[in-house]
Parts: sequence; C-alpha cells; structure tokens
Amino acid sequence: MKLKSFGDFREFVSTSSGIRRCVLRCDLNLPSSVRDLSRIMAIKETVSSILALGLDVVLISHYKRPKPADAYGREFSLANIVADVSEVLKHDVQFVASSVWETDPAQINSRITLLENLRFYEGETANDPEFAGALAKFGDVYINDAFSVSHRQHASVCAITQCIPSFSGLSLQREVYWLSKLTHEIQRPFSEIIGGSKVSTKIDVLKRISQVADHLIITGAMANTFLAARGFNLQSSMIEEELFDTVREITSSSNAEIILPVDFLVSKDIRTNGIECKLDSILPECACFDIGQQSVDIIKERLDKTKTLLWNGAIGAFEFANFNTATNILTPYIAHLTKTRGLVTIVGGGETIASIGPYKDDMTFVSTAGGAFLEFVAGYGIPGLKGLINQ
Repeated sequence: MKLKSFGDFREFVSTSSGIRRCVLRCDLNLPSSVRDLSRIMAIKETVSSILALGLDVVLISHYKRPKPADAYGREFSLANIVADVSEVLKHDVQFVASSVWETDPAQINSRITLLENLRFYEGETANDPEFAGALAKFGDVYINDAFSVSHRQHASVCAITQCIPSFSGLSLQREVYWLSKLTHEIQRPFSEIIGGSKVSTKIDVLKRISQVADHLIITGAMANTFLAARGFNLQSSMIEEELFDTVREITSSSNAEIILPVDFLVSKDIRTNGIECKLDSILPECACFDIGQQSVDIIKERLDKTKTLLWNGAIGAFEFANFNTATNILTPYIAHLTKTRGLVTIVGGGETIASIGPYKDDMTFVSTAGGAFLEFVAGYGIPGLKGLINQ
C-alpha cells in the first residue's frame, strides 16, 4: 500500500496555482486524567512544514464524546485546549466557535485556525458527504495527520478525501512505517502487553493478536475478566461477566503464551494505599488496582527474551501515585532493554503514552493511536487510508 505522501503534497503545491490553505485532520483529543501534549507534538512538524510552504492551516479535530445534548457545551469545546495548541506550535491560533455551516472561510485571517469539535455535528460520525463538503470549503487541499482516528469511517477522515486533493501527513506516514514492521518484519520472540479497563473494547483485536504473538501479557482491569472466567474471586474488581465465554475462547485458541497477574495491590478505595494480595486471596470488598511484585518479575523474565514488544494499554491505575508501582518499575526496565539490548519497542494509546512519561524518547516508536494502532497490527483495513492511496 503506497500512500500519497507529504512529498507528493509538496510537489502538488509547487505545480498548482491557487493553493492557499490546507485543512489538516489531527487528533487533539487529549487525555483528561493527566496533562499530556503528545498528540499536539505529533502534528508540529507537519504544521511547520505546511506554513513553510506559504500555506495557512485549518486544524480540525474531535474532542471527547459529546452527546447531541452536549453540543457546544464548554466541557466538550476545543476552546479548552487552544492555549496548549498555541504553546506547542509556538504560534497564535485563531479559534472559530461558530458552526461550520455558518462560518465564511473568507473571514478567516490567521496562519493557524482551529475549528470547533467535529463531534458536535451528526454528519461527522455518519460520514456524511455534505458535511465533508462543508469542511472541505475551508481549504484547497486536505492532509490526514491523525492515524489515531483513521480506523473510523467519519466525514473528516473518509468522505472529505472525495472533495479535495488529499495527502498523508508526516506523523501518519511514520505511524504506517513503524506499524508495518509489526505485520511484515517481526523479530521474534514477539511479546505484547495489552492493558486497559475493558475486554469489550478490544475483543476482535485480542483474538487476532493472540494468533501472532509469542507472549500475550494481559494487565490492567482487563486481566480481571480473564482471571474471573477461570474461577478466581476478584471481589469488588471491575469484571465483565458477560464476556467469560469469549475470553475462554481467546485463551483456548491462542497461539501465544497468555500471561496473567498472579498478585495485586488491592484496596477498598482507590484513594487509599494498596495492600499486596495473592491471586487466590484477594481481600473482601477490595478491588485490584495494580499488579504485584511477583507479576512484575514474571513479565520482566519474558521481556528479557523478547526482541519485539508491542505495548497498548495501562498496566494499572497509574494516574494514582499509590497504584503506579508496576508502571514505574516496568517502564524504565523496558526503556533500558530498548536502549542497551536492541529491543524494538512500539508503544501506542493515549493512556499508555501518558503512563510512560519521561521515557517516551527511549522507546523505538511511540504511536499516538489506540484503536487504530491495534486494528492495523491485527490486519484490519483502515478506512481513512483508502482515500490516501496513490492510484
């Protein structure tokens, strides 16, 4: 699959007349639990390169998941992050709060402009061609630099590519390059750390990934459902009982060795300090918020033998200082293996990136994507890339 690259975009601009403004699809849906500006940093090079060509930039993005009744509510407005965008891009950013249907593009007079939350419009998630056309009128050319949302068939990702000339951004190109190495050039043993809160959000991906990995390390609250399905009493921990049959099927059909926690840090209240418990003796009325030292040691043992690592999903409730112990042990350990032993480490997902903090630069590649990251690696088609293919 050869995409229309940023180099192709440069050539298009140099050989065309009347190209004054670029609509840039980015992902500014920043995590709310911690301050992490990685997704703004991801578009910085593309934005700077567009400006250097003499074009203005109109940024379009979604932000959180507003319901129809929340439209234009302050909590869901991109106005909340204008200052952050301006800080990272080191440029003034004009924010347009009015509807795209009512805004005259001719009235925009800033080098960088940010439109309001795309998910305030029903046409966005419906992949509505008319809404895509309303977005396209803000530019003469379109660039997708939001790989993290390219698995969604939305108007700002798919339909818009049928309205104006469309190309890949530099961040998206890097994502495809590195993630392709997990599908075509895997160095084995290949391990995957999959975490997060719910199995239900990653069922299909878990099924596919369990067929290609050598070690599948399941952490976070997701591990609770796998363990409960085996008969362990996780007390008050988050569990998806309706998925017991599904996780049993994943386990029985997996080609990978599935590694689950054997001990935890538990508490009745996430705001209080945790108590170490073995898997078979979780304290009554307590919930598991982090994995214990024995589980950490087992993971480290597998990582010592690993040549390629995919990491998606938080290991524990890392945003709480009392439950970030495993994260604070495993992150620098993985960074050390990457820097000194040649481990190829590819990290993806907003919460995962936030959890590794200052070690981001020590990883081989850090993807800003979550769902798209996993779906690409699992071999699913990514709808947002189809409109960027170089025919």
